[in-house]
Amino acid sequence: MTSLFLAAWLAAPSYGARANLNNTQVRQRAHQLVQLLRRQDTRVLRSVMYYMDWVPKFEYKRQKCKKNSIKTNEDPVMDMLLDAAGIPNAGPKGRR
Repeated sequence: MTSLFLAAWLAAPSYGARANLNNTQVRQRAHQLVQLLRRQDTRVLRSVMYYMDWVPKFEYKRQKCKKNSIKTNEDPVMDMLLDAAGIPNAGPKGRR
């Protein structure tokens, strides 16, 4: 009984171990995969490429469009002209 179990255990393929492939076997497996992927829908292929990180991912950044983010240029010449004209200057919030 033990010898039968040992023979079955040695004859069973081990799926956890990777086989050492030579160049011909690598090319054959690559050709098989290419043929399989050609038969698939393009959306499936795109999804596979994203899943495998073979496509660069773009980060879309939103631009802030708040009124507070608009900054006025502080011009000392304009400040002097406004003072000379008698127009009160309250800083960046005063100008619009």
